[in-house]
Amino acid sequence: MREVVEKLSKEFELSVEETELIVSTLLRRPRFELYFRKSADHNIVNLLRMELTQLKNGVPIEYITKQVQFLRYTLKIFPGVFIPRLETEYFVELIVKLIDFVPERVCEIGTGCGAIAIALAEALPQSEIIATDISTLALENARENISLLNFAHRINLIRADMFSAFSKGIFDLIVCNPPYIPTERILSLPKSVRDFEPRNAIDGGFGGIEFIKRIIDRAKYYSVDSKCNVALEIDDDEVITLESYLRNESVNYFFLKDLFGRYRYLFVGNFRKNGE
Repeated sequence: MREVVEKLSKEFELSVEETELIVSTLLRRPRFELYFRKSADHNIVNLLRMELTQLKNGVPIEYITKQVQFLRYTLKIFPGVFIPRLETEYFVELIVKLIDFVPERVCEIGTGCGAIAIALAEALPQSEIIATDISTLALENARENISLLNFAHRINLIRADMFSAFSKGIFDLIVCNPPYIPTERILSLPKSVRDFEPRNAIDGGFGGIEFIKRIIDRAKYYSVDSKCNVALEIDDDEVITLESYLRNESVNYFFLKDLFGRYRYLFVGNFRKNGE
């Protein structure tokens, strides 16, 4: 197998270390196991070559392996469903750390593969989790992950455009990783994101805050006693604009940074501001 790794490394202009990492991911084996086998099946080598070609053409490795790691979960990811990032892992940890109440009913808007809903279902065992998405593909993906991880009794999946399926005044907490990339920046995104991930999961409209504002505007109508408790991911460049908008909303809010020092999270409502 060492010979195969070295050959593929030269063929695709990668370092041996990079090739080892990619091949071990594609084969779903620890890197050290690659060298337990003295030779590789011809069909496996051809498959690896095809998959590396896709990777070189910009296809995200998660779509090739059809899996993604999120916190302690290994989740299935369908090509065409938004891929959860490291920043969202920290987002979930912050929500659990900063929440100042026990939510009876939590709504996640735009669940994608179900990553946030699954993590919150485990972290908030007393809460009912309702996860929505407008994409039937995403809901199929989420349903499979939720079933495999035995959370089907804790998470209700609903196809909806934001709050369209709900009565007013029913949620204690609303969570969303919305599309927040400004439309004017979409073309500058890496090819793997721009050409392969779903546009409606990344394009936040002009300035990137159209979806964010819609959620905040409507959240109070769907929150218990009109108490707007909302946790959102945002883009660092949107803080000034969002702060100007929120000052007129008469709500408590604060922004927090991600692990890379960029403002990435917006908390509106009843949260403890001690995460920085």
